[in-house]
Amino acid sequence: MNHVRIKRIEMLQVAMSSRRPLVAAHGTIEERPVILVRIWDADGVYGWGECVAFPAAGYVGETVDSAWRALQGGIIPALHNRRFESPDELADYLSGAAARTPIAGAAVEMAAWDMVARRQGRSLSNLLGGTRNNIATGKTIGLGHAGTLATDVAEARRAGYQRIKIKVEPRTALSTAAAAIRAADGVPIVADANGSFSVDDIGPLRELDALGLAWIEQPFPPGLLGASADLQDSMSTPIALDESASSRNSVRRIVDMHAARALSIKPGRLGGHSEARAAYKLARNAGLSLWIGGMLETGVGRAHNLALASLPGFDLPGDMGPSTEYWNRDLITAPIEMVAGHIGVPIGYGIGVEVDTEYLLAATQRRHVVR
Repeated sequence: MNHVRIKRIEMLQVAMSSRRPLVAAHGTIEERPVILVRIWDADGVYGWGECVAFPAAGYVGETVDSAWRALQGGIIPALHNRRFESPDELADYLSGAAARTPIAGAAVEMAAWDMVARRQGRSLSNLLGGTRNNIATGKTIGLGHAGTLATDVAEARRAGYQRIKIKVEPRTALSTAAAAIRAADGVPIVADANGSFSVDDIGPLRELDALGLAWIEQPFPPGLLGASADLQDSMSTPIALDESASSRNSVRRIVDMHAARALSIKPGRLGGHSEARAAYKLARNAGLSLWIGGMLETGVGRAHNLALASLPGFDLPGDMGPSTEYWNRDLITAPIEMVAGHIGVPIGYGIGVEVDTEYLLAATQRRHVVR
């Protein structure tokens, strides 16, 4: 392809109101500020990206404020008027320019993928190498739902979700998982600990192993790959890792140490689509089962995730429910919807969805433009 030159970059922070709080071991999320990035080329073609940082550090190190500073003060000025032949080439540059802030860099990198796909008159799924037109999706139920857990799981089953993930913590993991399995009536159940177990909690983990869960997700803190490998060797239930898969190199270590049988790939956390595809190839070649994880994205980030999830090898239901599952109002003109437990991969140019710019500007808390 011909070289593309970035001529204009806009970043906006918007306030998103969630339909219900999500409670996990790392905290509670009720309202969420989100940074969107839009870039234009010299011909006026644009692309959208989304920064998946949260307001406070914890689940990931970058925050909304730190990402805003990294974008405004370093990444965006370095990219203005920059020429690149492919999004992968831009990603190589960003791997240095945003080495310490991959989540901020991902917003620009993913916007470039959207822009290039639009320039070529292709869907992002097609540009990335996707082969499927719909993605199985799963439901996540947070902590603090003990009184309504059975009802919530049964509702998710009736809605058609292809797997149900429950957040757990060591003290109540067994009773929570057992109740979810009873209510699921055959729908696969996942227990996600978000790293809340210690290496001394082997007893509760062995009790979970006896339940027949689809997998146990991130039992230990991210750096304890040796403990995860030992646990996997001693259990029949697959161990899946999420927080541990924070970079291509971390995925390589997971593979080399046989620390898991399944893996969550999150492009917005990894630094963008290029880094996510590299991690995906490492894990797939090693025979790991894969799914695309969610970071409570708006419809922009969700459309990006769906495009990547269309690649062969993402064989587990993704963390990508419909827009109405998360937000009182999404930022796109037509909501992402689920039919029979599946969400269609957008087939329009680029990410295949359009931003409701009038509503976006009304919800904007701060804005920065480089022309």
